[in-house]
Amino acid sequence: MKSSNIFYGIVMAGLALTHTACSDYLDISSELTRNLSIDEVFENPTYTRSWYVNMYQSISEFSETGSEANAFRNPWSNMAGEITSQKMPSLDAMTAGYTAGTAAFHRWATLYQYIRQAMIFIERGKPVGSDSNIITEAEMARMKDEARYFLAYCYFSIFELYGPCPIVTVIDDAAYPAVEDYTRATVDEMVHYIDSLLDIVIGSESHLPNSVVSRSGTAISYTFNEVVRPTKVTAMALRAKLWVYAASPLYNGGWAEALKLRNPDGTQIFPERDPNKWVTAKQRLEELLTFAQAQGHDLYRTLVNGSINPDASVYTLFQEYNQEILWSATYNSYSDQYKMEKRTNPRDVNACYGTIGPSQESVDMFFMANGLAKDDPASGYNEDALVQVSHYCTNNLAIRTDANVFNMYAAREPRFYADVIYQGKSWHIQPSTGYYVDFSLNGGAGPASTDTPLNGYLLGKFKNRTVNHVSGGVQIWRRVSIIYRLAEFYLYYAEACNEVDPGDPDIIRYLDLVRERAGISGYQKLADEGKKNIIGNYQAQAKAIRHERFVELFCEGQRYFDIRRWMICGPGQEADQTKFTGMNEYGDPTKPIGTPESYYYRTTIERRIWNDRMYLYPIHQNVVNLSKGLIVQNPGW
Repeated sequence: MKSSNIFYGIVMAGLALTHTACSDYLDISSELTRNLSIDEVFENPTYTRSWYVNMYQSISEFSETGSEANAFRNPWSNMAGEITSQKMPSLDAMTAGYTAGTAAFHRWATLYQYIRQAMIFIERGKPVGSDSNIITEAEMARMKDEARYFLAYCYFSIFELYGPCPIVTVIDDAAYPAVEDYTRATVDEMVHYIDSLLDIVIGSESHLPNSVVSRSGTAISYTFNEVVRPTKVTAMALRAKLWVYAASPLYNGGWAEALKLRNPDGTQIFPERDPNKWVTAKQRLEELLTFAQAQGHDLYRTLVNGSINPDASVYTLFQEYNQEILWSATYNSYSDQYKMEKRTNPRDVNACYGTIGPSQESVDMFFMANGLAKDDPASGYNEDALVQVSHYCTNNLAIRTDANVFNMYAAREPRFYADVIYQGKSWHIQPSTGYYVDFSLNGGAGPASTDTPLNGYLLGKFKNRTVNHVSGGVQIWRRVSIIYRLAEFYLYYAEACNEVDPGDPDIIRYLDLVRERAGISGYQKLADEGKKNIIGNYQAQAKAIRHERFVELFCEGQRYFDIRRWMICGPGQEADQTKFTGMNEYGDPTKPIGTPESYYYRTTIERRIWNDRMYLYPIHQNVVNLSKGLIVQNPGW
């Protein structure tokens, strides 16, 4: 993982740091760097801060889905079937498959390096320095609590991908645990250990600030230069997410193969189902939501004349720091052809490299403008004509109407128009009069070059609409890169409430808050109008929550983990991972819709494979081999 990326654009309060200094310490096979011993490192405030800030490189942030996507960026949107890209390293992972030796997106060894970094910092860090270069006792106390947070975060990042792992109790000399000395913790041991670390940094003796958001009456302010530093809100969010995972089927008795997994001493690693874990998850979520609201956190909404403007809300949410964000970094590169920004522009718009596009399955999941799913009989959805489609795609949200657009894309919800670039859509900054995106064979963004999406769509989400890759145009916009945001936890809360009591009114309340901001009718309104009534029905509410998470968190790196913890990935199941279709880029847009020679014809783009062993990522075979049988492999690998 490159050391320069995670802090792009971030100024840490009180820290004048370079990444060269801190990255040197990532090679922990040797404790000597620049002729310094580890004792000397912690006698110097500059080197101490460098050691400390290096822990931040353990963060997985999901705004980067470009050609350099790695295990700490976002290959997961591709791996979950949300998008594809001809140039992404995860392109072939779900078509060719992988083994414990060849899987490309490992976190295990790297995160154990950061775990060790944090443990050493907690043990060795101390107030040091004098005059203008000093770490005070108060500053060190906060830094140590941040190190405890990163211990918890690193263990969770391993847990969500692989399941439980060894819990390190001694600072070893190796860059990751001396694997011959450890077995895997059980799920319950892992969850309670992470929870105990977070309890320290959330509790009354915590040295973390409550939030980077603060409220004074009705006024909200932000500590912008500390947005990436963990706070109590951040820790409470991680703790709530931990318990949602612990309660979910994959980790809570839902997978028969995992229940067979035993450590060498016979200890069962995955537990039998315990429904009370949902009670704990609900409690942790309530604690987070109550505390976050008290600090001033709320869903981000853009108001016009006192009413929510959903098109502005769903776009601007990702362009500036706002009260919905619980934890974030800043990450983008508009000029680098290997990053997401230029790879989500059409090839014929200012010499870009448009290769990253949503699957047809993702396109189909977006709701209609009336709030109904496209397959609902009352939705009004059709695939039978070319029509005029009006949408808001410019930065000033002026309405633009495009002609000859497939009515598959008509009358859809605001999130659809913000997130999906489809055939016939005009670009937010027109490169020429009357320009529209054309993915067909002879189109400017079509398959005549490898710089095209495979499936007739480009990703529109996250993009800043003022950026224009021409001389004199806006070249940089340091948009926020969201790690945790409130809407995600509203939907977790609705899920937990449904699991505990399907009659709980908070299920629909929190689900509808997210839908209201998105500009579509909530389920309460749909029920009142006699259009659709899911209220009180456990299965219908669970499906609605899963559907909303797909759309609201589209391409934010969560669906890969969601569909696995729910265990719905097999052929014929709700998130069937063998399906990956798109429009027929080699077809003719003038041919009859729905015929094989037409562009408007659903076409299999990739023949993806699924095996239930993919519910958990394989532990690297080298780790298993080195442990000489102590660390048991995940089922099926």
